[in-house]
Amino acid sequence: MEKIIPCSLKDQEVFQRVWQRVMAGREDCGCPIEAIIPPGMEGDVSCQRLEELMRLNAGRPAESGGAPEAAPAQEAPEPQPEPMPPSEEAPAPEPPEAEQPPAEAEQPPAEAEPMPQPEGPHRGSDLPRLWEEPQPVDDRTARLRRQVMEALEGWQFYRHLARRARGADARVLNTLAGELHRSARRLSAAYFLITGLRYWPSELLSAPAIPSYWGALRRRHQLEQQQETAFRLAADDWEDPDMLELYGELGEGCQRRCRQLRALLEQDLT
Repeated sequence: MEKIIPCSLKDQEVFQRVWQRVMAGREDCGCPIEAIIPPGMEGDVSCQRLEELMRLNAGRPAESGGAPEAAPAQEAPEPQPEPMPPSEEAPAPEPPEAEQPPAEAEQPPAEAEPMPQPEGPHRGSDLPRLWEEPQPVDDRTARLRRQVMEALEGWQFYRHLARRARGADARVLNTLAGELHRSARRLSAAYFLITGLRYWPSELLSAPAIPSYWGALRRRHQLEQQQETAFRLAADDWEDPDMLELYGELGEGCQRRCRQLRALLEQDLT
């Protein structure tokens, strides 16, 4: 208020007129200057004196006519919005699972087509079943198996003996080895025609013992003679013309090899 009330008389009159105009029709519209300045002191009042009068009037009770000093208006605090109670946050909905495509029915893997087998007598998938069951010793098929094995052993013997020889002797021995290998194949084919089973025991062969080259030639000459006799006797048990022809040719082969072995001995010993 002390900042509003003017000190000079002219300013006080202007203030009173403005106050009456603004407060017209309202209760307690008395001018604050009249309540502060006592009678007999109208006129110019210094600002210092006016402040002293305001303090005096503020200390008087309301009955004494003094206007209590108006307490400075305090701005009412703006109402603060009431805090919202914490709301329980609903769990965020889980994203819908991506639809999986229906699993295709598991199909068994397609079987690979068999590879075409080469044509010819060496097709492994078309070979007949191997011989398995033993037969009686006096059986003709058992004798055929023994003859196949003996021919293969002679082939192995001649091959190893050729490694001990040189020049023409080695060539002759390799030729004899080839003849015995062909004899074993002919006997094995005859066995298959009779039994329907194949017999080729090459995995049973082992390295022959050859202590002496000259002794090996002599031993092999004796075996060729014994084999020729066995083929002649075996032919007597057969009436099949094919078997008779086979044994006749094998016997002649034994005679031819005996002559070649004798020729080797004659050349080397002299």
